[in-house]
This record gives sequence, structure tokens and C-alpha cells, in this order.
Amino acid sequence: MANPLHPNLATGTIGELLTQLRLLQYGVQAAPPLKDTGNDLIALKGWVIRCVQVKTTAGDTFNLNKLPEKYHFVLLVKLEGEGDDIFLDQTKIFLLTKEEITKSIYAVRELSGKVISKNIIDKIFKE
Repeated sequence: MANPLHPNLATGTIGELLTQLRLLQYGVQAAPPLKDTGNDLIALKGWVIRCVQVKTTAGDTFNLNKLPEKYHFVLLVKLEGEGDDIFLDQTKIFLLTKEEITKSIYAVRELSGKVISKNIIDKIFKE
């Protein structure tokens, strides 16, 4: 039998995978670095490369206390579901640039204007 997967690790991995899919939808290739140096994903669109943090919750808040020193933006994944079922089509992903982060805890309700979109991605990855 393989080693068990801790629920927090599973939640974080689901958030990272959903983020990779959403970024791909907007023309961004993203993958985890070969070695963990603090960034969850390295994202590439054209000649622009960005270091990305991903935080995932099934709750109502995101804790940004333990962000690394170097990154460009954070993608906040709010999982929706019941029990062990995740409703992928209802899960929301928010984007905050490093400069926009002014506190360590964000409520999901505060982030309604920060839902990831093609326009936001095009601005962040502008050559």
C-alpha cells in the first residue's frame, strides 16, 4: 500500500491543478518547479515568466501568512462542494498581485472583483 495522502496536501494539489487548467484556458503554460524553492508554479506566456503561489480553501477565508519573499501573484482557489465531492464548475479562482496584498487574511466575499479572467491575465503577462 502506498503512503496515505494527507487531506491538506490533497486540497492544495487540487487547487494547483485547477489553477494550471484555468491558466491554460487563458494561454498560459504553468507547471510546478522541479525543486521546491517556495513557488508553487512557474507560469509562461510568450516571453513573460511569472512565479505563482496558490492557496486553496473550502472555507470562507484565505490565510496568506506564509508567502515566500519572491513571487509575482497569488491565485486563491475557493473549492465548492459537499462532503468529498468538489464541484469543479462552481469553484472560483481569484488573483492578487504581490503589490495588492495588504494583509494576511482575506475573506472570500472581499475578492469578488478579483476573479481570474482573460483581461487580468493579459495585463499580468503583457510583454
